[in-house]
Amino acid sequence: MTKQIIEISSSTIWRVILILMFLGCLFLVRDVILIFFIAIIIVSATQPIVDKLQEKKVPRVLAVLLIYFVFLLFLVTIVYLVAPTMAEEFGQFTSHLPLYFSNIESFLSEISNLVANYNVGTEADNFFGNFPDLLVNSASQIFSNTFVFLGGLLKLLIILSLSFYMLMKKDAVKNFLKTIIPQKYQDYSIDLTTRIQYKMGRWLVGQGSLVVIVFCFYYLTLSALGIPYALILAIIGGLLEIIPYIGPILAAIPAILIAFTISPWMAVFVILAYIVIQQIENYLLTPLIMKKAVGLNPVVIILALLIGGTLAGILGMLVAVPVATALGVFLKDIVDKKNKSKVK
Repeated sequence: MTKQIIEISSSTIWRVILILMFLGCLFLVRDVILIFFIAIIIVSATQPIVDKLQEKKVPRVLAVLLIYFVFLLFLVTIVYLVAPTMAEEFGQFTSHLPLYFSNIESFLSEISNLVANYNVGTEADNFFGNFPDLLVNSASQIFSNTFVFLGGLLKLLIILSLSFYMLMKKDAVKNFLKTIIPQKYQDYSIDLTTRIQYKMGRWLVGQGSLVVIVFCFYYLTLSALGIPYALILAIIGGLLEIIPYIGPILAAIPAILIAFTISPWMAVFVILAYIVIQQIENYLLTPLIMKKAVGLNPVVIILALLIGGTLAGILGMLVAVPVATALGVFLKDIVDKKNKSKVK
């Protein structure tokens, strides 16, 4: 039996060490990378509009300012229309919070007694017994995240500022790549970046449309059912729409809990309403609006969300789908290149 000796050169070892150190550095500055990536997504969605305005003899600076002005005007209008109702609903919600917890606790106690009578199991009994405590503990943390909110607001301002300066100069992303990528890889890198930006821009526009449409569905449905705080619940549902598959499930939880305070049957109606809205989105809205903007398998999307959430929390989940889309474009190029080489 012959022995096989595998020799590893010192240069290979140093390369592995350098790669690991580089990956470690990327992990440490992941928040900065995510902020830069989100800015690129915004640039990808708005740059075609700026370019078209510039072709019509509108100065680029004025075109960028016009887009930001329209965006800020839209936000101010929404806040002006929504803020009074939202503040009123939020005030009522906080004042009625103890009563809601009491009603939910009574309902869960009845279920717990029913479970105990039928000997379903101590695990389920413990769950229903401890669930009110879990709700109270969760509610006590609602007002403890002020610094997290301020930190998120600061990141948003940085993203908007970064995207603004990137839009001010034509082909800023491509010019940046030319400064960091060797000459022989520049043509492919720029072409790849152009295709990725196109897909990310379509994703952002499509996702924004879905958020608005689903928000309207939630608000109209919850208002028709007479569910309290329909506006707040609809806003939560619309914002969580950014997270595919998982977001709608998370959005349904507070609506179902509040419906339980009215009656169990109302909670059933809310569950059915959320299922119907989700089916409309999956089989009508998403194919119609998104089309082939992403083109990823649902399993890949869920895995990307889990990985993004593990590595960078909420911010990681927000950019998980466009990052997976960008990797998909790159991997498709590799597969196409291998197929062409086999044909030859």
